[in-house]
Amino acid sequence: MTTPTGLSPHLTDRLRTWRAAGLGRTTVDLASGQHPVVDVDGDRRLLFSSSNYLGLSHHPDVVAAAVDATRTFGTGAGGSRLTTGSTTLHRRLEEELADWLGYPDCVLFPTGYAANLSALTVLADDTVTVYSDERNHASIIDGCRAAKGNGATVHVYAHRDLPALRRLLGTRTTPHGLIVTDGVFSMDGTVAPVDGLVAVAREHGCPLLVDDAHGIGTLGDGRGSAAPRSPAPDVLVGTLSKALGAEGGFLCADTTTCDLVRNQARPFIYSTASPAPTVAAALAAVRLVRTDPGHVRRLQDNVHRLRRGLGVHNASGTPIVPVPVGDETQAVAVAESLRQEGFHVPAIRYPTVPRGRAILRATVMATHTDAQIDAFTSAAGRLRPAPAGVPAPDRAPTRRAPAH
Repeated sequence: MTTPTGLSPHLTDRLRTWRAAGLGRTTVDLASGQHPVVDVDGDRRLLFSSSNYLGLSHHPDVVAAAVDATRTFGTGAGGSRLTTGSTTLHRRLEEELADWLGYPDCVLFPTGYAANLSALTVLADDTVTVYSDERNHASIIDGCRAAKGNGATVHVYAHRDLPALRRLLGTRTTPHGLIVTDGVFSMDGTVAPVDGLVAVAREHGCPLLVDDAHGIGTLGDGRGSAAPRSPAPDVLVGTLSKALGAEGGFLCADTTTCDLVRNQARPFIYSTASPAPTVAAALAAVRLVRTDPGHVRRLQDNVHRLRRGLGVHNASGTPIVPVPVGDETQAVAVAESLRQEGFHVPAIRYPTVPRGRAILRATVMATHTDAQIDAFTSAAGRLRPAPAGVPAPDRAPTRRAPAH
């Protein structure tokens, strides 16, 4: 046994303090796939926390594509995209995504996190001011922090507040700007005002980047909150690991932007490429969504049923439904009570949401049955406390920690 380092007592104290604040986390072990009913830590539970929104991770066509690619290409990529990691499947998926989403070009990444980090570190240098919605995903926040290392200036604007954004843009002192937003905000399920953001971006001569990880495959005809429009967001970031049931991320833009990203984005240059089976699965999933609108329609039907059952009556239509609780310890207790009744819905706490604003983040899939949704909403209604002073999601306090 090795001797503990001098850091051990300090780290032990930090962990103890963290847990005492109700912020401790542990992983769970699933012994089955992302179905509505899963085996979690040895128990059978109804799953209402998966981002496998369309249920495609087990669709026969998606699985068959992955199996065929495994036989042809093996299980690993064997190198980065710029060495030996790219295959004909990678290029085919990039072309399919670009065509589907209405862009000239597309770049694949191993994760959506890497796509956002790449976009912001390449597009933002000391000539750029970045304007980021305060509820943007952690991958955007970390990308903004990395951009500061390039000399970029970063301003955070109030959630979906176009007048506040315009005021900030009016004070810009750098030659260039970049507006960055989630399309669907991952914790509260609200949708960015993309049309308004496009207009503001054009008024001020700033490109607009939309990360639509939770919108693609769930909204509209499946093309998400930033579905092809004229003019379109300049850069569209997405993920293959949620509604498309696979793994990886992508960036769609014009050819110049994509070529610059391929040449300068460190997560692209220095990461092993996504394995071909994963890419093949994503390609099959994209084609299913493009050709069969029934997948998205079934999801939307379930979204409306879940929202009605939980008493959430906003019109966002996203499959993310936050159930406000407030106190972190209480949120953990409610999640545990739901677990004992056969549901898996983890509590979401600081630093993902602000302190004292803990939620249960319920998500629904196209493969849930009406009976499963009704059972969950009934249990959640009985078990959750009335959250004292916790605003509705659209009016929640804006500062999330850690900040940009």
